Amino acid sequence: MNTPQTALFTWDVDFCKYGIDIDPRAGARVSTLSSDNILWDADGLEVARFYSGMGAAWGLGSRPMGGPNPNGAKLPQRLLFTYYDYLEDRFYQLKTELPIQKLFALFHSTTVGMNAPYFGKVHPRYQTLRIGVAPRGNVMLWAAGNTNNQIELGTYRAEVLEGMTPKSYNAGGVRPFPLREDRWEELSGGRAKPATIERIKAGWVPDPSYYMRRIRVKYPWRFKLTGAASRVTEITSYEANGESTAYGAWEMGLYQTLNTMHAPPTAAFFWYHDSTGKRHYLWLEFWKKERAVSEADMTEMFAAFEQVLGKRTLEDNLFAPNDADMATVEVHVGEDFQMIAASLVKGAVRVPLPVGRTQHFELEPYAYWDGNPTPTPEVIKLFQEGPPNAP
Repeated sequence: MNTPQTALFTWDVDFCKYGIDIDPRAGARVSTLSSDNILWDADGLEVARFYSGMGAAWGLGSRPMGGPNPNGAKLPQRLLFTYYDYLEDRFYQLKTELPIQKLFALFHSTTVGMNAPYFGKVHPRYQTLRIGVAPRGNVMLWAAGNTNNQIELGTYRAEVLEGMTPKSYNAGGVRPFPLREDRWEELSGGRAKPATIERIKAGWVPDPSYYMRRIRVKYPWRFKLTGAASRVTEITSYEANGESTAYGAWEMGLYQTLNTMHAPPTAAFFWYHDSTGKRHYLWLEFWKKERAVSEADMTEMFAAFEQVLGKRTLEDNLFAPNDADMATVEVHVGEDFQMIAASLVKGAVRVPLPVGRTQHFELEPYAYWDGNPTPTPEVIKLFQEGPPNAP
């Protein structure tokens, strides 16, 4: 019998980092060390060793060098994670136990893939341990999947390794990936403006509470399409806290009736039918500019949610909403299928929401992407009913 400690999964690990909000085109520079980055299983055996320059923006993922056996490995129970933050000029190390029971449950869950090479196949919903570095040693872990699903696992705080410098680290032995000893040159290489460099020299660092608290605040809401969208069949929702969920056709009934808490949306995919039965695809973003590289500026969305649902804190995420608490993010599709408007609605209160880039296609019956043909009957059935043992 498989247990969290003994089961083998095909999984990987990837990384992301915080942004520089005072200079939206500049990238933070963070690098793991070329040693002391290890994952161990429940028996204390090494299942992965890795190195990464952490190129991805917050909530996204960049693959490292190294990682678990691509043919399958036990789940990790302990993590040693060591990195250097050029902006702060600090070395950090995190030693922690991982929530192996939760990983086991998540990595066991399945869905039906909508993208190649997993289109129309039962596939793990989650199969990646994603590690995010926020300022001042704050670390976020997610479980993620190439099925557009991502969920928080936990927050952690790394310790400062006192007395280390890039120079002393490089001199400490053979370093396959030495650190650049001129941190200002490294930061300038991340496209930081001279004025930004001067502010960093004066002591400025990004606020970690933005990543660890502000964008993680949740509210009771769900999507609703109106106008030319007659019936919604599938939704993929991306949220401010980095979480995302792809709701298959077999899950939409539960989605429409279950009262749950979510961070405000940053973007969404919708598959719907119009009044004639024609199938459509709509993608839209709920922001119009970036606050940092590849990070949505959610100022307008946060203001709208606070106006309609009140100012909340991270501790309010434990609130269990009922029907009367729920608001809707209403997306109105114009008769030409091109004009898109959005509002946050609760009772008689309606507040406009920003709509940035959009994309629309008419689709073949049961297809998911522009130019794709109608799937086979077997695949259609799988998309409608879900994987075996789906709720």
